[in-house]
Amino acid sequence: MKANFIRSSIAASLLLGLMSATPALAENTTNVYFKGEIVESACGLSPDSIDQTIELGQQPTHIFKAKGDRSTPVPFRVKLTDCDTNVASNAEFTFVSNPDATGDLFSVDGGATGIGVRILHNGNPVNNGDVAATNVLVDGTNIASFSAAYEANIDIDAVNKVTAGNAESWALLRVTYN
Repeated sequence: MKANFIRSSIAASLLLGLMSATPALAENTTNVYFKGEIVESACGLSPDSIDQTIELGQQPTHIFKAKGDRSTPVPFRVKLTDCDTNVASNAEFTFVSNPDATGDLFSVDGGATGIGVRILHNGNPVNNGDVAATNVLVDGTNIASFSAAYEANIDIDAVNKVTAGNAESWALLRVTYN
């Protein structure tokens, strides 16, 4: 009888332990996507140079007093990887598309008026569609440095002024090799 009581007590303890045991934690699952492209080219583009967003910041309208006035340029770079000088010796960088009314700048959307986006190379303005830089390639990694700024694209006077609002733009970067 004592043995039955002990067996019953052990069985009850085990059953109670199973009922109060912490359930196993659930696992998390998600998809991981890999994206890229294989190109027949002298170089590849580094992942940090693809689909860049250059933050030009908040700029007060009063800094644009005349056509051509610019905000402080914001630097950005384009990194070419795995370059082979046996395939090509130079890389040309051209920013093209989305022209403003002058044709030289990149137009903005979002509400601000009287400005466009200007690309610069070594501090020199580059017109929309013109070759921005030609770099002599070296084997391996190559970096081209540029900057961008807002630029007044209207003759500013008492009536015509740069107006406030969001100012977003884009440019297609074309890298050609020779």
